[in-house]
Amino acid sequence: MDAALIAALEARFPVVANLVTLSLPGHTVRWSDGGFVRWAGEVWRVRDQTFGVLDSLSEIEDGIDGQSGTQTLTILAPSLSAVADLALSPQMQGSLVTVHMAVIDRATGLLVGEPELLWRGELDQPRLSVGDLTLIYDCITEEARMLEPNEERRQNDSFHQSVWPGELGFGKVTDLPLKVYWRANEPTGAIS
Repeated sequence: MDAALIAALEARFPVVANLVTLSLPGHTVRWSDGGFVRWAGEVWRVRDQTFGVLDSLSEIEDGIDGQSGTQTLTILAPSLSAVADLALSPQMQGSLVTVHMAVIDRATGLLVGEPELLWRGELDQPRLSVGDLTLIYDCITEEARMLEPNEERRQNDSFHQSVWPGELGFGKVTDLPLKVYWRANEPTGAIS
């Protein structure tokens, strides 16, 4: 952590802001819960013109016992089309989400030190609140994706092509009667 940031956090009544960045296809959303913030040549605002306001951010926690930390973003969308673009477009799922903690100087409005990366993950599952345009997006880390069971994946040409398009390593493979289980225990039979 940056020394100036540590000193600012230890000061009396620091102005702490979360800087949330969504790297979406064709658009980057930069939300701040501390007002207008400039950092690294970019600007974080309370409201994004396309996707509205970040209403809340869940508490950031470490995962325990084979679990990974998750994050929930509550977004107040300005229109139904913004909700549809963010929640229903398959290209949005998996988009990078980062959360940085920053301290703002009360007198100048500038950042003190370098913001600290608190959380990095990706958009996972959207939920729409009934009655208004509130979108709740569950986000997970790359580590959480690695912990998901994926027994349906097999070592075959179609799956290999879906991960590495154009790579023909399994295209001409024949005579493979044995199933190879990836990231899963091989089923036990009655006879071993």
